[in-house]
Amino acid sequence: MKILTPVEIPKPERLIDFDSKILTLGSCFADQMGERFRMYGFDCMVNPFGTLYNICSVFNSLMRLGAVSGLLRSKDNPLFTKDDVFLRPDGRFVTWSHHSRCGLKQSEGFSAEDFLRKANQDLQDAADFFCKADTVIVTLGTSFVYKLKGTDFVVSNCHKFPAKDFERVFIPFQDTKEMIGQIVGMFPKKRFIFTVSPIRHLADGAHGNNLSKSALLLAISDAGTEYFPSYEIMMDELRSYRWYAEDMVHPSEAAVKYIFERFAETFIAEQCKEKMQLNLKAYKASLHIVK
Repeated sequence: MKILTPVEIPKPERLIDFDSKILTLGSCFADQMGERFRMYGFDCMVNPFGTLYNICSVFNSLMRLGAVSGLLRSKDNPLFTKDDVFLRPDGRFVTWSHHSRCGLKQSEGFSAEDFLRKANQDLQDAADFFCKADTVIVTLGTSFVYKLKGTDFVVSNCHKFPAKDFERVFIPFQDTKEMIGQIVGMFPKKRFIFTVSPIRHLADGAHGNNLSKSALLLAISDAGTEYFPSYEIMMDELRSYRWYAEDMVHPSEAAVKYIFERFAETFIAEQCKEKMQLNLKAYKASLHIVK
């Protein structure tokens, strides 16, 4: 008896193993998937700029990593400067290219200079990892972006500033497709796997969320890059509110685990599975010791 409608995932030509170096970029689902790679013992760096919700921020972040690592030539200085740093309304130093979790709190004695040093050291560390990474998994969350008023710069996070400071823009699928193509083309030695976050952006409204996700799905499909259907698995295989967290927007821990298992059965080499379980057991034991 069928109790769900499984999403078919084509088997890729290349499989991930413990020799792989993996970078995850994108929405908070990229955080969740990246942390699971770590739990299972893979060499994985997770969102070095913090959560990135849109293709523009992902694109800009990869261009910066490429320039610092030397994989790309850039006329502009790829490092952050003092002009990039500002204080959020809650007293945290950040830039428009970072998520708030990357910031430093003024109330804890940190200065703008402290944050700038940290941001550039983190950037160098991420660039060093990116240079060696063979697999980049990108999770796109939304087609809606926020530009600073009077500029074309798409912020990675609005940092609790008033809505009047930004212009809300919908990125057409053609533009998303073009940026995906540029990313893949500029780093031909790296394997890119794209996915669309199963997290619903209901701030855009139900209809707006569907338009947003549809534009992302169409862009990835037209770009012809590798794709993992996390969005479809959540919508079709797990189409019940029992698979959602209490906010009824984010997938539950069980749902994230299930989606990762579907990824693993398709993209991770079979000979890794036994070691993955041993690593997971050791990871859980280490948490118990810490507690």
